[in-house]
Amino acid sequence: MKRRTFIKNTAGMLAVVGFPTIIPASALGKGGKVAPSERVCVGAIGLGTQGTYNTKMLASDPRVQIVALCDVNNTEGTQYYGYDNKRTFGLRNARKIFGMDVPCYNDYRELLARKDVDAVMAALPDHWHAIVAIDAIRAGKDIYGEKPITRTIEEGKLLRDAVLSSGCVWQTGSVRRTQPYIIRLADMIASGALGKIKRIQIGLPANFTAETLPAVEVPKGLDWDMWQGPAPLSTYYHPNKTFTRWRGIQNYCAGKIADWGAHFLDFAHLAIGCDKSGPLEIVPNQVEWAKDGFSDQPMKYKVSFYYKNGVEIEMSDENIRGVEFFGEKGSVLFIDGTLSASHAKYVDIEVFQKLRKAYPRRGDTHHFSAFIDSVIDRRKTASDIEIPHRTNTACLLGEIAYKVNRPIRWDPDKEVIIGDAQASRYCSRAYRAPWTLQA
Repeated sequence: MKRRTFIKNTAGMLAVVGFPTIIPASALGKGGKVAPSERVCVGAIGLGTQGTYNTKMLASDPRVQIVALCDVNNTEGTQYYGYDNKRTFGLRNARKIFGMDVPCYNDYRELLARKDVDAVMAALPDHWHAIVAIDAIRAGKDIYGEKPITRTIEEGKLLRDAVLSSGCVWQTGSVRRTQPYIIRLADMIASGALGKIKRIQIGLPANFTAETLPAVEVPKGLDWDMWQGPAPLSTYYHPNKTFTRWRGIQNYCAGKIADWGAHFLDFAHLAIGCDKSGPLEIVPNQVEWAKDGFSDQPMKYKVSFYYKNGVEIEMSDENIRGVEFFGEKGSVLFIDGTLSASHAKYVDIEVFQKLRKAYPRRGDTHHFSAFIDSVIDRRKTASDIEIPHRTNTACLLGEIAYKVNRPIRWDPDKEVIIGDAQASRYCSRAYRAPWTLQA
């Protein structure tokens, strides 16, 4: 039963039995409050480091009510989240934050079956992204989905098509898409302030060190089988590789090239007008693999992407972390929140203020409220599905190129690798039974 129906029926029943019909002003939407019947009911799936933050931000919007929580980690005691392996998250922690009376689930499908859930926040390991998102679409939910949107290119194509055919609202956790200084800088570059862009250099974090960790017993309260889901089953468990550091394992993700590439390559695509396209050729310049330890991601990597417009983009963990644009007239280096340039005029805030804002933003709200805006008015979000799909595709092509250790050619219109059967096989992955992708 929807909240608006519940409130109306409850008021009627109270009147019939003779009780005074006293409903708080907040329940009626008075005094600047949003009535429960008008709130967007959100279910949160995945309550680790990022998922808990996302849910807090959504809950801070007065138009939102968190009505369900889901995570496979319901353990007590010491947790191992965060880069330092010392932070506490998971389902028990989420209940303390969002309410002990909020219904909780181990299986996301039970949450999706709830009729009162309007939208879901999904922040899981990457190998889960496509299955959960497409199941949410089939359940009629709008989705705030974390980046990178899928583990494989084929999953991305299926998810993109499912979103577009369903009419659901999709927003990706590419927060820079709603940050004014990012939009203004992209506008400045697109407007030709640096002249024709020839090259872009992107610096990403290094992958996690390949530590050697002994197997330990799976703690009570953690559904290790469900955590792995469609990935190959492993009996090897250690908390230091499971919470956050799962990004060091290829069965669960593509590593930092997709994790941080989803931010920085996305920004580069925005500035050079490649939101709905992609590279033509991807060349691995350097790759060094771990010799032992739990991580099977490269310890060093450098990949170049060549686009139809003549731009070369290099991504590496050895570059300065950020995005540097090299044009005919000068250069600009963007590092989150700061700029340095070959000429002072390129970092002058007054110049930014005068730009025409070629890339519109949803008012002055933050990324999460912008999602709720779109859930309510059904307008496309700032990071609608095609944009992150194209960004993620390029990042995954970089991963494929350094796996086969040779240049690969890509057709961005047909979305296929050209003339390389081995590389093409990396565009998809088999799922462990019984999991399937219900596209």
